[in-house]
Amino acid sequence: MLTYKIAYRMQMGAFLAEVLDFPGATAFGASVADARTNLVSALRYAAESRLRRGEMLPTPDPHAGAVDAYLVEPVVVMPGAGSSVDLHAGR
Repeated sequence: MLTYKIAYRMQMGAFLAEVLDFPGATAFGASVADARTNLVSALRYAAESRLRRGEMLPTPDPHAGAVDAYLVEPVVVMPGAGSSVDLHAGR
């Protein structure tokens, strides 16, 4: 089980969500809820792609932060059988 942080920022009238310490895991949404839903899909794809290629998932930094973020919340990634992952985002 790996716990990353999601940072939400306002950009051009929409919310940008990115997983700190997981390059390529970003998404947009009209609301935080939309951005979270889109980010969960993007993170699942990024994590499963890495596992299929035989790569390790990035190590989360518990001290990572984003001072300019509107909101920061945890997301838990649990690798499963093969290259599947289970995700739980939110507080």
